[in-house]
Amino acid sequence: MKKIVIEAKTPWLQLDMSELYVFRWVFLMLILRDIKLRYKQTFLGVTWVILQPLLTAALFTLVFGHVLHLSSEGVPYLVFAFCGLVPWLMFSQALQRASTCLINDTRLITKVYFPRIFLPLSATFGVGIDFLIALLILFGLMIFYGLAFTSQLLFLPVCILVLFVFSSGINLFFSSINVYYRDLKHIVPFLVQFWMYASPLVYSTGVIPPKYHLLYSLNPLVGLIDGFRWSLLGLENFPHLSFSIASMTSFFLLVFGTIVFRRIEHNFADVI
Repeated sequence: MKKIVIEAKTPWLQLDMSELYVFRWVFLMLILRDIKLRYKQTFLGVTWVILQPLLTAALFTLVFGHVLHLSSEGVPYLVFAFCGLVPWLMFSQALQRASTCLINDTRLITKVYFPRIFLPLSATFGVGIDFLIALLILFGLMIFYGLAFTSQLLFLPVCILVLFVFSSGINLFFSSINVYYRDLKHIVPFLVQFWMYASPLVYSTGVIPPKYHLLYSLNPLVGLIDGFRWSLLGLENFPHLSFSIASMTSFFLLVFGTIVFRRIEHNFADVI
């Protein structure tokens, strides 16, 4: 007689950590592929990693620092703007790449088995090199302007951890939803642009009236950017409210994004 084995389905909330470990080399290859493809056949190559944040910060300094004279909380405006750009560029670049990663890798998904969760996560961690280079440039700017490093710098790893948790959660959600609703690729650029002006990149959170601080802090990037500036620039007041909200929201989004991804990933190959 033919033997029939009935097995329970793996709970969609549970991640098989042993499987993730076995396929870890795939994750590393996906990250390396993302880094190589990003600057392949470009004239300046990885030089763009340096030029993009510097030129953006210089433009912000010219328009918002010298023309509009926005407050930079007592530090040179170029350093103030660049410090906000470091976490912002990491988040925005990862979001734009991860939101379409499943669609762009249709052949890979339909022909080869590996944990699908690696695709949006590799898009997130693939910009890690850019992030580290931008951070080193920021350190160079601080030394150039004579800004001292304080003990608050010890808090920077916490800010980086929350930033990557937040980006991973958002990217897991958007990448999975984009499989079913392709118009999301048109929404993401608008969302990124809107999110930039709703975050304290070119201005200080201090310009927001106190009665709106709680509402404004619901944007996780407010706490993240302010946390980066506090730890790196040695500002006086730690953003307790906004960073606490950013941390709680980030870990919630990671769990929520994982749940959504796991819930619908078994249909990716059919829908794509």
